[in-house]
Amino acid sequence: MPPRKVPEQLPISAALRKSVIINRIDQPNQVPWTEWRVPVASGCPADPYSVVMTGATGKIDPCLLPTTSGLLIEVGGVAVPDQSVLNFIAQTGIAITYDAFGGIYIANTGASSTSFTDITSGVNTQAVMVVGTGASLGYSGTGIVDANEIGTINVAGNLPTHAGMVLVSQPGNTAALWADPQVQGLYAAGSDIASPPPYTPPTTIQPVLVGGEDQNGKLQNIATTTSGVTIALTQDQETDVNVLRFAATTGKTFVTNTTPTLLPALSIRPKVGATSVTFTFRNLHFLSKGNLTHFQLLLNATLTGASFVNVDPASNAQYDVSAASYTGGRMLDAGYVGADSRHNDYEFRFGFTGGNPDIITLVFVPITGSNTSSAGTSFAWDEQAAAL
Repeated sequence: MPPRKVPEQLPISAALRKSVIINRIDQPNQVPWTEWRVPVASGCPADPYSVVMTGATGKIDPCLLPTTSGLLIEVGGVAVPDQSVLNFIAQTGIAITYDAFGGIYIANTGASSTSFTDITSGVNTQAVMVVGTGASLGYSGTGIVDANEIGTINVAGNLPTHAGMVLVSQPGNTAALWADPQVQGLYAAGSDIASPPPYTPPTTIQPVLVGGEDQNGKLQNIATTTSGVTIALTQDQETDVNVLRFAATTGKTFVTNTTPTLLPALSIRPKVGATSVTFTFRNLHFLSKGNLTHFQLLLNATLTGASFVNVDPASNAQYDVSAASYTGGRMLDAGYVGADSRHNDYEFRFGFTGGNPDIITLVFVPITGSNTSSAGTSFAWDEQAAAL
């Protein structure tokens, strides 16, 4: 008997159709199994009730797997709570990646911003936070912006103990403490008080203008000479080595006035250029030779025929007894003298800074009904200068 020819075995993938035999029980209490031929599917389309088989790559074709809709994902037998939102979508500045083991990675890929209202309390020990051009850090209402350093200067050394204290830089200029101020002026010594120059930052320590209250309740500065010596004149005595008393007089020969017009008898003025001197006019003594006489004390009358001469080598003043007439002037005092003398005490402080010095002049005239008035007068004043 010739041998039976065995069909050639081809790869399973070369088969036109594939099936497997399975056993099944179709009725209750059925004892023998019924054989059933079932198709094999390794791709789509597949017949219903086919047995799924891996393909040529050893993997199941994805078309034979169930959809994810309604799929329950468990980890260690526990359902993943966010499995309904696993479809991550990257937004601006966010990158989403994954690995072969199911790991999902979310990373920030660019600059991001958060509203100031979303920042919570905490202590930062590593960041260097800088407010740059166009940005600002402020406060609103009762909000607080606290700082222990201003411009690299530490200001947390102490707290004010009373009103009026200011921050004062300490040696080394790395820290500042609250202290009572050591005031520096804004203008250099010698600046004009009434018309100060435009302010420029000082390069030296500046003096402070010290003042006092006058009799009218107004603030007045304490006068000094150009060298900085304080002017302090007191009546009837010389209290400072730079304060000297001087006097000028019409002399032994009385001045005669036979007209009904006031005529000059005696005038004094500071020397032109004596800008470092303060003068205080103290008193005048006026004597009429038995005639009723009216006199006036004038400031800055314009004199005709005057010839001022120096009072004394130590004085910065001049006097005149030569003037024949005058015009103008402001009256400082006036009075009348009969057969006695008149002594008036004053305290006129005057000075000047230009080429037209102040002038004090006494003028007199006979009382109506009298033809002639002969009178003599003297002035006394104090001078204070930086050096005499």
